[in-house]
Amino acid sequence: MRNLVLIIVILCLLSCKAAAPPHPNEYLDSVTAAMVSSVTAPIIFARAHPDVAANARQYANIVGASVNRSGHYEYVLLVYIWSTVDARLGAGAHPGETLILLADDRGIRLQRDGRSLQEVGIATPLLAPLHARGSPRIYRTDRATLQFISTARHLRMQLEGDQDTRPFDVWKDGRRELGQLVATN
Repeated sequence: MRNLVLIIVILCLLSCKAAAPPHPNEYLDSVTAAMVSSVTAPIIFARAHPDVAANARQYANIVGASVNRSGHYEYVLLVYIWSTVDARLGAGAHPGETLILLADDRGIRLQRDGRSLQEVGIATPLLAPLHARGSPRIYRTDRATLQFISTARHLRMQLEGDQDTRPFDVWKDGRRELGQLVATN
């Protein structure tokens, strides 16, 4: 009987740990001396390209991060644009500098930040997809906007100035992780 109770307690503790929300990745950047926190999983958007191949898609990974420099917090979205099939659909194919997130009934327009990752306070790219080439696009934002995005029921993405005007749809949902980042920073 004692063993059965012990097993039940252990299983309960394990299930509680598995159900706990993931905590953001956090580290002290040794190059920039900034405390960097990022989501544990990005929001991945995709847009089908049947004109290129049967299952060709263009992807955009959006990684939320906060950079703390001596108590001054800055929030950014790192955007990696890539394709596994056609190099024409990669990072260099889109001249637009404005990212538009369509969250519920609101269009959130973010201007591309011209700084490098290191100038932002991040020495190495965060959660970069294996097929991405080059540095991510950086978009400065704020905590309230990240909170709104993380709780939006419907989410799509567009790049202003893109030759293809179709929006990207959520492929893998990382809004929960974005909400966790906002809640802890």
